[in-house]
Amino acid sequence: MNTGVLNIHAIILALNEDVFIKTQLDTIYPYCKAISIITQYDRDWYGTKVNPDNTVQQVLSYPDEAGKINLCVRRLPDEAAARNMEMLSCNKKSYRHTLSHGRSMEEIAAFHNPPDYFWVIDADEIYDTATIPDILQYLSSKTPRGMRITGYNYLRDWNHRVPREVVDFTHFGFIKPGILFEQRRVISWNQSRLSKLFKTLHLPDWSDKIYGFINCPESIGVFHHGCWLGDNTRIAEKFSKSSHRESKDRESDAVDKISSQYIPFNQLPVNIRQTVWPDNYIHNNG
Repeated sequence: MNTGVLNIHAIILALNEDVFIKTQLDTIYPYCKAISIITQYDRDWYGTKVNPDNTVQQVLSYPDEAGKINLCVRRLPDEAAARNMEMLSCNKKSYRHTLSHGRSMEEIAAFHNPPDYFWVIDADEIYDTATIPDILQYLSSKTPRGMRITGYNYLRDWNHRVPREVVDFTHFGFIKPGILFEQRRVISWNQSRLSKLFKTLHLPDWSDKIYGFINCPESIGVFHHGCWLGDNTRIAEKFSKSSHRESKDRESDAVDKISSQYIPFNQLPVNIRQTVWPDNYIHNNG
């Protein structure tokens, strides 16, 4: 499938995400020109050794007839810099003044040229395949410098969703080439400061308009975040390798203090329903 409009390059950070990575690839593959999966493989953001799971093996064995998937193993010390490094690698300087030894220069240019948008995703952020075309159509019609997407967080299993009023999880999902992150998924702290200033002065918030940012309406599409799925062992591991250093001291059962609402199986995205998840990740109770 081709969006017919946008050239999309997905950027995915994945450290020990073998529970999610195949579903992620199944979900986004038809909509992307290229997919970069970046992993530290056997260590976290702080250089601490991690026992690798099967994430890399699953990526390498994924059927990639179109040659879209790029797997990068790097010993990265920072989350924002990791995404920025991969995005900056897509530029015309890579092939300028080179002479091909076989492939056409058109093919070489197509590989290295920047896309229309980078689709910035974590491995456990699963989009609904039914809404991706609408999200991309909205993006194409608005052409912002960056578009935020709302995420629904899930607790212990896919049937328990954390309400937005409890945890508001919205961050940049699509950004144009040349836009870089300052910290994690924050593009500009100055935009946040400007937004607060407008609020303090009781003025309309024009900060997004000034910076060329928009939010994708929830009615068009969201992503589904499997951040707190699984038992205490899985959640403790997630806390231990998080770029949020403060998470390392959290107890895994602390998530049980977060309120959630029950979501019936048939109200979940079809791609989540069709995935074979580990025991107790999803319940088909109607």
